[in-house]
Amino acid sequence: MNMRTIGPVIMAAGMALALTACGGGASNNKTNTGNTETTGSHPKQINPLHSLHNKMSGKVLNINMGAMNNSKQDGSASVGADGKGIKVAVHVFNEPKGASEPAHIHRGTCKNLDPVPWKSLSPVANGTSMTHIDGVTLDDLKKGHYAINVHDPKNLKRYVSCGDLTT
Repeated sequence: MNMRTIGPVIMAAGMALALTACGGGASNNKTNTGNTETTGSHPKQINPLHSLHNKMSGKVLNINMGAMNNSKQDGSASVGADGKGIKVAVHVFNEPKGASEPAHIHRGTCKNLDPVPWKSLSPVANGTSMTHIDGVTLDDLKKGHYAINVHDPKNLKRYVSCGDLTT
């Protein structure tokens, strides 16, 4: 490889690393949410997750949120250490205009979800939810099976988006 080709290769690798570090790109997790898998990158997707990543120290779990029940509400979530707890950012696309959709962390996986919420999250509004939860660590989440779930506000038993927290 000569010097003309090595520069662009290094620049492309650096950009890919920066995008992944800020929550864009593919997740390190093997998250199969069943109905839809997030394969692309939406320009708005990076903003809330990027700011969350910059405000947190330690590790961050990046999760693909898959649309459920024909909602077309795919997206991403990020969970990271925040003081004596965790900070959870959820971003979904195609949320109905003006909606406020309940969101929770449930025990189980998207395919086998405990219907009783384990931890409540701030409702998803304008496609975004940001929540701090005291007393929970990333290690706690890694010890079990958990999923982030967004509900239809008119029918709480109908899920519109889900992402597995298992690594």
